[in-house]
Amino acid sequence: METIPVVSVCMITYGHEKFIKEAIEGVLIQECDFEVELIVANDCSPDNTNEVVQNILKTHSKASWIKYINHKQNLGMMANFIFALNQCKGNYIAICDGDDYWIDPFKLQKQVNFLENNNQYVICFTKANRLFPNGEIKTGSTLNKPFKTGFDDIVFGNYIPALTVVFKNSLREFNFSGWYNNSLIGDWPLYLWLTKDGGNICHLQDITSTYRFGIGISNELRK
Repeated sequence: METIPVVSVCMITYGHEKFIKEAIEGVLIQECDFEVELIVANDCSPDNTNEVVQNILKTHSKASWIKYINHKQNLGMMANFIFALNQCKGNYIAICDGDDYWIDPFKLQKQVNFLENNNQYVICFTKANRLFPNGEIKTGSTLNKPFKTGFDDIVFGNYIPALTVVFKNSLREFNFSGWYNNSLIGDWPLYLWLTKDGGNICHLQDITSTYRFGIGISNELRK
């Protein structure tokens, strides 16, 4: 019988040959007492992203964690994100785009431990560094959010850095068609849906990740 992973990491990528190796390795450095799967969905990148991923699959000691899909035709950012989410079989889902990366090897363990022990919470996120194109790094996020928030807070705007989030996987009940498929934002509607029935959001103070400011996978929308 196939083992169901505890955490599925959803990683979409497009044109990230310079960044994808660091993104993947940030997941593979995770030290956990549970199963992890990394879904890498390459949206027909026009550069050498595929070659970089293939090399990792051939050489990395944890390559078995990776489930790699290289689309032969470009789907577009939202369609690829939906595709990748639908591949996630874990009890929890984490997000890290192919141009960001994790720096804390215990990121997933900390967040899963919290969610496992606090059933009233459905989302857990952390702080993140910001890496600017000139190489400057600003430590920690500028967000001044309390430990506990929920739907009444996030409905006014998305304050969760996607690369830091882990959430309970109840997406089998989520309708990906229609308005969501046409949305320009993938993560915020998910958080609204996850918290609509009263589930809480936890904000851990750990700095676990680095966001490449001013690069963003949303650049794919402009191609």
